[in-house]
Amino acid sequence: VQQIEVLRGPQGALYGRMNGYAPSDGYPQSLEAIREWADGKGIRDIQDIVIGHGASEPIELALTALVDPGDNVLTPAPGYPLYTAVMAKLGAEENPYLLDEENEWQPDPADIEARINERTRALVLINPNNPTGSVCSREVMEQVMEIAARHRLVVLSDEIYSRMTYDGVEHASLLEFENLRDRLIVLDGWSKTYSMTGWRIGWAAGPSDVIG
Repeated sequence: VQQIEVLRGPQGALYGRMNGYAPSDGYPQSLEAIREWADGKGIRDIQDIVIGHGASEPIELALTALVDPGDNVLTPAPGYPLYTAVMAKLGAEENPYLLDEENEWQPDPADIEARINERTRALVLINPNNPTGSVCSREVMEQVMEIAARHRLVVLSDEIYSRMTYDGVEHASLLEFENLRDRLIVLDGWSKTYSMTGWRIGWAAGPSDVIG
């Protein structure tokens, strides 16, 4: 109810006629809100932000910019089928790395590195993972980041469920790790967390030379 009142009140989005076509890069208020979110995590060096039709559009934009036909992208298995569909459309290959069910569905850094070849352009980390619900540990994240840095891979960190963790489990954004920020695209949004799926509001944040 409070969310509806915020949207419909005198200062809300509906009465403010903010339900039509928006500026291509997003409303200034939205861009500022994302920067404040990042600032709360101690991140003050974001060069560019892209707001999209849910997080799906920025995912597709990023992959379209990164890969050519015949290239491949490391994706978690199990994972989210959107990545499979986008890669097929682009004529690129999905290069699945296995999540370890015996280790709370954590990525296996050794398996990831073994699958990298000369046509590998990027690595997708879905954290928290969809569909398993697992949250990647800091130790594993650090190992994955080291591998990505060593092989000069762009990392797409899909964090759309970052505020939906339970049982005291804490989520750490890859934005908190400084050694790969220049090759990192973080994907997030409001649609899932605030039950606004029909509004389809998501974003990508990262260096302008990666997503610009």
